[in-house]
Amino acid sequence: MNQEAYDVVVLGGGAGGVPAAIRAAQLGGRVALIECKDLGGACMNKGCVPFGHLRVAADILGALSFGKEFGFDIPEISKNYNMLRKRQNEMISFMREGVKGLLGKNKVKVIRGVGKLAGQGKMEVGGESLLFRKAILAAGARWTRPDFPGADREGVINTDDFLEADKLPGRVLLFGRSPWLLGLAQSLIRFGSQVTLATREEGILPDENKTVRTRLDKVLKRQGIEILTHAEILGVEKTRGGLQCTLTTKGSEERISVDRVVTLERRASLKDLGLGSVGIDESGDCLRTNEKLETAAAGIYAIGDLSAPETSHYSHRASTGGVIAAENAMGLERILDPRSVVRVTFTQPQVACVGMTTKEAKRAGHDLVVGAAPLSMNPLGMILSQTEGIVEIVSEKRYGEILGVHIVADNASEMAGQATLAMQMEMTLEDLARATFPHPTLSESLAEAARDALGQAIYLP
Repeated sequence: MNQEAYDVVVLGGGAGGVPAAIRAAQLGGRVALIECKDLGGACMNKGCVPFGHLRVAADILGALSFGKEFGFDIPEISKNYNMLRKRQNEMISFMREGVKGLLGKNKVKVIRGVGKLAGQGKMEVGGESLLFRKAILAAGARWTRPDFPGADREGVINTDDFLEADKLPGRVLLFGRSPWLLGLAQSLIRFGSQVTLATREEGILPDENKTVRTRLDKVLKRQGIEILTHAEILGVEKTRGGLQCTLTTKGSEERISVDRVVTLERRASLKDLGLGSVGIDESGDCLRTNEKLETAAAGIYAIGDLSAPETSHYSHRASTGGVIAAENAMGLERILDPRSVVRVTFTQPQVACVGMTTKEAKRAGHDLVVGAAPLSMNPLGMILSQTEGIVEIVSEKRYGEILGVHIVADNASEMAGQATLAMQMEMTLEDLARATFPHPTLSESLAEAARDALGQAIYLP
């Protein structure tokens, strides 16, 4: 059997694996990346990018509707979904070639095939054996078929199936707690679909602050999305007109007819990685690591969705983790601070949260002060009718340490980058309150929320 030796072998060419391979190569390592499917992983091919593309199209439709408030008389809009898919697929193909080019430029050897560990320091791919000094596992996560009766019916699909369809469903039930379902619900409603969103939780975004949850809930319901909470699907039956779903919610039972049921429950892809060959338990919900992203096996790191519960499946977490794991594999000392990972929901307005919620901060024993700046009091917020928008800052009272920032706003994901930087630089409320933000922008409300926490609000009644 042919054997090649590498400083670092990366298993998985997605949002975490690609930057891991490139960074290890930049640091002088001989690097191989193993991928059995398309480069770019789920994010580029079946997740963030195609759904982001659909979201932008839906936001354009939303902006056209909003234009009526500015006096624009806009006639009926023609929607060509095939043209939208064509643009999406062309863009993704271009991005794949870009990834391939970047790997080649950095002299990363790309090996096509299914890889698995075969003992300490050894990886097998298609009958060949690779020797490595360090390995970074970036195998991602897989869709898990739900357990409700009728889940195996034709028409009960995941988001991969959704993207492959030639047309959007006229009636759809979205079932689960994933924030991606919220963005999909809003996109579908703007394209003319009838949308029901059902969750087992007490509400949408159950782990976030109540301020955030309730404001987004109002927006989605106002746009025509039916939201069912404390919901369970009792059964799905195939009918001549589509699917009949029987649900129970808050003790009452109801039936709805839809064309598709879409679920998005994902679990770390622990099986078939050969973890047992290096003494790693593969029975958990994800692969456990320390702050350096090392697993229990010496010299083996895990990043991205493989090493995180579903609530932390974010591509930016995977990318940052990939760089950190690569640097550690090449002898540097780096850690991943989970507090700096933004939790984002791509609706309109967006939700972006970083750091602790109020409950988490109280549970950690902090004496808190909270400041908030509603965007209804922000000049650009008024122009954009951001009636439910808000910036909320959770901080430690004695020293003014910023513990968490929670934003509901158009482009909240961009504003969250400023919040992340503030927390990484250990800025205090005083520091943020004195920062000069451009006017008129929504970002001004970051400073105003900090001033509100200090009792120094300028523009709040």
